[in-house]
Amino acid sequence: MKALKFVILILIILVVLYAGAIFTGFNLPKPAFLNKGIEGNAKLKVTLLMDNNVKNPLANIEVDVAEKPGQPPKGGVGITDEKGTATFKIKPGSYFIYFNDITFPGNLKVPELESITVSEGVINEKTLLITTK
Repeated sequence: MKALKFVILILIILVVLYAGAIFTGFNLPKPAFLNKGIEGNAKLKVTLLMDNNVKNPLANIEVDVAEKPGQPPKGGVGITDEKGTATFKIKPGSYFIYFNDITFPGNLKVPELESITVSEGVINEKTLLITTK
C-alpha cells in the first residue's frame, strides 16, 4: 500500500511540475492531447508536377505541412488529386512542406524541405517539380 501511495505522489508531483513548466514558458514538449492542429481558414495549395517537358501532375501522393518537420499535426496531411494538387485549410503562419519517406513513390526523388508563409484572404500556392531517381 505504501508503494502505491508513493507512485501516486510521484505522478502528482510530475503533473504539477509539467503543468507549471508549460505555463511558465519552459520549452518542454506538449503532450499529444494538447496538439490542437493547424486547421484554420487560410488556403494552401501544393501542386506536384513531373520535371519533364509535359509537366505531368502527380496524383495520390501524401503531402505534409507543419510548423516543423516530423509527425504532421491535425490538418497537416493532404493527398494530391488528379491535377497533382493537395489543398489545405490551415491557420496563417510559417510552415514547412515535406513528404512521408515511407509512402513516397520509390522511383521519384523526395523533394527538399520547402518553407512557405501562409496568409489568410489569399490562395497560397506552391508548385514543386519532382524528378526521377
